[in-house]
Amino acid sequence: MSGSNFSTRSAKAERFVAAIENNVFTKKRYFRIPTGIEHRFGNKAAAVHEILYRSMGPTTDLLRYFPDSLYLDRWRHFPTWQPQQKSPVLRKEIASTEDTGLLSLFVEYKFSDSERKRPISTVPTSFIGIIEREAWLTYKRLTSRNPSIGTYLDGKRTRVALFYAATYAPDVLYAGWEEWISPIEDAVAVRKDIARPNSKSVQYSTGSGTPWINFDIRCLKPMERFLSENLYWEDDDAAQVTAACKKGLQF
Repeated sequence: MSGSNFSTRSAKAERFVAAIENNVFTKKRYFRIPTGIEHRFGNKAAAVHEILYRSMGPTTDLLRYFPDSLYLDRWRHFPTWQPQQKSPVLRKEIASTEDTGLLSLFVEYKFSDSERKRPISTVPTSFIGIIEREAWLTYKRLTSRNPSIGTYLDGKRTRVALFYAATYAPDVLYAGWEEWISPIEDAVAVRKDIARPNSKSVQYSTGSGTPWINFDIRCLKPMERFLSENLYWEDDDAAQVTAACKKGLQF
């Protein structure tokens, strides 16, 4: 499930997205810049999405699966143009829209409510995640490292954070950078079917009509740890919002 309004969402998936947005990415902590199709194309969004869906491929998928929201941390100063700064500096007061160098990241949401019946390779069923194959390929392109040309951007990559809910996994809520995800090393972990338009009703299809890949959820972190270790939250705050998110899910 992506953040796009054009993907079919279950009520559980809606609650998951709402829980994260209402507790983690709040206005008091982050600036949000919507980047999804519906925000860029307004009342023409549905028509644009349909055109892209009928002509799916590497070029159109870049727009179809582009992350839906960009967030800037209002409390953490982390200017990319200062390579000597290795970690964010906690601000003394909340940032305004005129401040510079804020920690930034794209965010995507995925939801899984269906546990596999059998393990894949050595991965137990409770740790098998699923993601749309073409979405994963698109994120891999977006998060590839920059080539080296002798600038402060050498080797840098776009940061796309995945917030993943698996109702059957031990911690339920997980998060991590998209580049951490790779298919489980097993032949059945990647569907090789050709993604075709108008295939949404076939059994292997997800909401966007594409095959899937299976990955080990343990490549991500329990959400509380990701907030603390990778988004630089205070440990107590990370624990509190994670508990609030789980309470709001009501699975």
